[in-house]
Amino acid sequence: MGLIFTFFGFALILASLPVVYGVCKLVNQNDSINAWNFLGEGSTKIVFVALSLLLILPYGFLLLPVVLALSCVSPAGRLDWNQHRKNRLLTVMVVLMMLMLSGFLPVEQPRAPTEWGEPLATENPYAGYWPNGEQYTWVFAETLNPTNFEVVQSMVLRTPHQYGPFQQVESSIWISSFLGMQESRMRQAIDLVDERVQSIRIDSSSFNLELKENAQEHIFRSISKDVELKVWVFDCYTTSGIDPDGTKIGEVVLVGQARWGGTVDLLVVLRPFFHDGLTSDPYAESIVNQWVV
Repeated sequence: MGLIFTFFGFALILASLPVVYGVCKLVNQNDSINAWNFLGEGSTKIVFVALSLLLILPYGFLLLPVVLALSCVSPAGRLDWNQHRKNRLLTVMVVLMMLMLSGFLPVEQPRAPTEWGEPLATENPYAGYWPNGEQYTWVFAETLNPTNFEVVQSMVLRTPHQYGPFQQVESSIWISSFLGMQESRMRQAIDLVDERVQSIRIDSSSFNLELKENAQEHIFRSISKDVELKVWVFDCYTTSGIDPDGTKIGEVVLVGQARWGGTVDLLVVLRPFFHDGLTSDPYAESIVNQWVV
């Protein structure tokens, strides 16, 4: 099923051109409009190739403004824009609409290593509807010291802006941070920490994440092979207390693995500020090693 939705999402965006062409013929009631020239002389082929590349290139459709700017650089390009402005603007609007629609396509189930047992939750009430995603959540606590715990979230998110794996994790994290999606998906984990930490009252709607340092390359060792991934580590602060700078409640480790087809796998590990692993296992290798493939 994953392959089917991959093809459908890719085709949905590329279908923008025939959709716009059909609308232009219908509105103008002109059967002489050429499918290859309705955006300018030979422009349809160029746009088709550009859309295909944007689906694959690193950061994908985040480069769309750059492409639009380049199309206006030359005098011939500006002339084409003057002559075909309506059709081109309509194309941009339809492409963006198709891009949004592709973000609602279903995704596969998140990774759930057998060692972790059944997840505590398989839904996140705080997660947004777009882009689509699935998330499993666990809480792991030491038997002899239940206060030494970690909240683990394994998720699959659709990445409608990019269907290729190159820099896909980085671009997805950047978008999530820019749009505030990281915080919304983290609220469930914050609630679980609040249930177990009695010394600080934590409001899951009032917290922020601060990156401790730039993402680091690290080698994780799964059962079958070594895998090099980028790791992001954030300090997590609650801002609902009296301290205007916030009170540190823990650290978040974030890793991801890219996929072809417009989805990305992410793993989030939230540990309270007193967890032993913050110093002995700063990248949560004990968890990540079981998750990576």
